[in-house]
Amino acid sequence: MQDKYSKYFDESWKKIIEKFFPYLIDFFLPEMYIDIDFSKGVSFLDKEMKQLSKVSQKGAKHVDKLVKVYLKSGGEQWILVHIEVQSYKDKDFSKRMFRYFYRIFDRHDKEIVSMALLTNSKGGVSKGNYKLKAYGSGVEFEYLSFGLMGYDRKKLEEDDNPIAIVILTSQEKELAKRKGKRFDTKLYLAKHLYIKNYSSDEISAIIEFMDWSLPLDDPLDDLFWEQLREIEGVKKMPYITSVERKAIKRGLEQGIQQGIQQGIQQGIQQGSLKKSIEMVLEALDERFGKIPSNIIDSIKLIKDEDKLRVILRRIINTNSLEEFSNWINSGEK
Repeated sequence: MQDKYSKYFDESWKKIIEKFFPYLIDFFLPEMYIDIDFSKGVSFLDKEMKQLSKVSQKGAKHVDKLVKVYLKSGGEQWILVHIEVQSYKDKDFSKRMFRYFYRIFDRHDKEIVSMALLTNSKGGVSKGNYKLKAYGSGVEFEYLSFGLMGYDRKKLEEDDNPIAIVILTSQEKELAKRKGKRFDTKLYLAKHLYIKNYSSDEISAIIEFMDWSLPLDDPLDDLFWEQLREIEGVKKMPYITSVERKAIKRGLEQGIQQGIQQGIQQGIQQGSLKKSIEMVLEALDERFGKIPSNIIDSIKLIKDEDKLRVILRRIINTNSLEEFSNWINSGEK
């Protein structure tokens, strides 16, 4: 079941993977990057991945991309890129990676490079494994694991690879939510973009990812774009036009809203009020960060799906946590 903003989470990361795939391989697997003949193109096997994937487990927010590339030696190489948001330790994660691997191999009989990008993990670069053995018989599966929170910030800032600033943004999404400094963080990252020699399309794509990762309330959002226009004026790089900015913002808002609404509707269809409440609480967490316990307790007491829909609309349209708190405490639902 997809929860809260997971649909838009999927779309945001899928866009990054598709836009910057050669850069992604160069960053995480430079030895493979050397072997790939990118002049022959890259194929994203979304249909195959959809057929092989099962509905995600409760609490898991992830995106999977199966990619086919051609090697300079003349052969094919299939790559499974799995991006996972984990708010808790998932004991079945390695098992899921193994299941993806054997399903792809069983259906297509292809060699597979399995890599997991863990956005909340501090582990850095490591190898994950899954063992299934009994009485000397069985298998041991290994995959590449990259904990994005473990990468050194200074080195990321110095790296010209666009994936480096995507990772920085992913790191800051977690840190800013804890510290409540989204505006300063987002502006700092945006300024950093213009230091690099990125193309207009690349800057637009990363700004869109930043808008999903570090959303701002309207007054601060307007100030952010004013600051960005000043930077573009000084740099003589008018990459993000006002029309593009509106399109990005509209896409962000619609994507988050549709993703949350879809998740609540799925919970209702499955007859689970508890799951619908969990989705509303996660929407609050994503929109405003840490939520006071009295608001959480109030929402947990709701027994009516229609009230949850009203609260959902309020979450999306309210400018601040204080405003939302005043509204829900007033009982005007």
